[in-house]
Amino acid sequence: MRKTIKLITALLLVLCTAIVSAQNNIGQINIQYIATKIDSLLSKYNKNEPGIAIGLVKNNQLVYETYFGLANLDYEIPIHKETSFHVASVSKQFTAFAILLLEEEGKLSLEDDIRIYLPEMHKFEPKITISNLLNHTSGLKDQFNLLRLSGWTLNDVITNQQVLDIIFNQKTLNFKPNEKFMYSNSGYTLLAEIVARVSKMSFAEFTHQRIFAPLQMSDSKFVDQEGQVVKNKSLSYFKIDSMYVEDLFNNFSVGATNLNTTITDLSKWAINYDTKKVGSKAIFNKMQTLKQLNDGETYGYANGLFVNTYKGFKRIEHSGQDASYQAYLAMFPELNLSLIFTNTNGEINGAKMVYDIMDICLEQYINADTGTNPSVEKLTHQKPISKIPAELIQYEGHYWDEGDRYSREIKVENDTLRFITKNGNTALVPVGKHSFEMNIDNYVGVSFVKNQMIITLDDGYQIYSEKYNPANYNATTLDEFTGRYYSSELNAYYTFYIKDDQLAAKHTRLGDFPLKAIKNDYFIGTKGSFLKVVFVRNPSNDLIGFEVSSSRAKNVLFAKIN
Repeated sequence: MRKTIKLITALLLVLCTAIVSAQNNIGQINIQYIATKIDSLLSKYNKNEPGIAIGLVKNNQLVYETYFGLANLDYEIPIHKETSFHVASVSKQFTAFAILLLEEEGKLSLEDDIRIYLPEMHKFEPKITISNLLNHTSGLKDQFNLLRLSGWTLNDVITNQQVLDIIFNQKTLNFKPNEKFMYSNSGYTLLAEIVARVSKMSFAEFTHQRIFAPLQMSDSKFVDQEGQVVKNKSLSYFKIDSMYVEDLFNNFSVGATNLNTTITDLSKWAINYDTKKVGSKAIFNKMQTLKQLNDGETYGYANGLFVNTYKGFKRIEHSGQDASYQAYLAMFPELNLSLIFTNTNGEINGAKMVYDIMDICLEQYINADTGTNPSVEKLTHQKPISKIPAELIQYEGHYWDEGDRYSREIKVENDTLRFITKNGNTALVPVGKHSFEMNIDNYVGVSFVKNQMIITLDDGYQIYSEKYNPANYNATTLDEFTGRYYSSELNAYYTFYIKDDQLAAKHTRLGDFPLKAIKNDYFIGTKGSFLKVVFVRNPSNDLIGFEVSSSRAKNVLFAKIN
């Protein structure tokens, strides 16, 4: 009996030792393996060109960092441990954190109308709340889209006050507050201004006193002044032909962007998500809590952070890009693992490299079956049916994809319905009353509902297009659109004229650019934020102006003045 008990005890000891050893392996990370893999990624690039810095935080320690390439081409200064990077929209989480600090102190509420603190704002109905700014649900048009539309270029010197002025001058929104999610830098510039007004100190000073100094992030600062000295500052570059040129970013508005920091300092910030040396558990919970739209849907953005899963693990992340600067910070709380990435080279695909690095870091956990992406069941081909040509004619026409700004034509040729684009055409095989599939190996479904065409990919993703009549303008009929137009919201003018039988727009600073007619009163452009133009008419059908839209600024009105 004693021998049996001893044997069982010995077996339990061995088993417990094995379990502890396995847990330790999961808790650690193979730095040498990761370093070798990352070195292989970087070996494709020239170390005498603009470069990259990477940091990994594991179990609240900066366990890996690497610096590759040059921070300054003029003086051939290499990127090193003290190099300071502009991290663009990675800045936003610090702005959200500052607001939540003030809320916890009872100095504001997230449900407050922003006009309590910003009386210069137009009075919108329903009201815009601080929470709407934090979650990109305010409907405010994006400041950079507005600046470009009004004639600014992003290498112009842009002050914080100039950005505030253009936001304060807006009388219309992209949508009603909390109706949709649309990323807007304007909201975070306003949040920084609210912090400044409530705290009675500049936003840069508040973040220094309340965040950076307590965390000993001694090389971090929000840059809010032209010519402000940033020690060990890196520059960003892109190529013209085969020559690198500096990609200037002279915006000095803060909140949405303009944090300069180092890999070491960002590691301290990532560690603070776990240790909470600065900020309470309640604040960090709020930063990661997804809110709902009016229809009850969530949209993946919390307060200054995207919250999602990657390969089965919870991921808290934010990326950023200004000029040719790229930055990324992701935290995997279940693994106590964080990735920090900065890039100053516009010729490097930073987004792809980030995912390559993430995959390298997660590889050991995936192989250990601690997490995998759920499998997605792919749609497959259905049994074909027969349709006579007379049944197919009803689907003929042109279809416009508003999201991709792309036209597709459906036409019957040789008794077969065909899907036609500028890149070729594909036969559509009937599989239902109004349903077809492309005659290709992968599943792509095409269905027709009233005046819509719906394309369904094999993973269920759908693309909607509207049937339309293509424009048929000539120099004579285009003449109606010529003249001068003015936007009071932007204090900007555009002149429209005809060039080579095509409508063109002109701005004194942005130059000339052609507009392509899509359908009646509807044109698309190719320059800056001047992407979609819809001319506006009064009840008598007289042309009175146009509305221009870009990705984050919709229907900005210009009135015809002559």
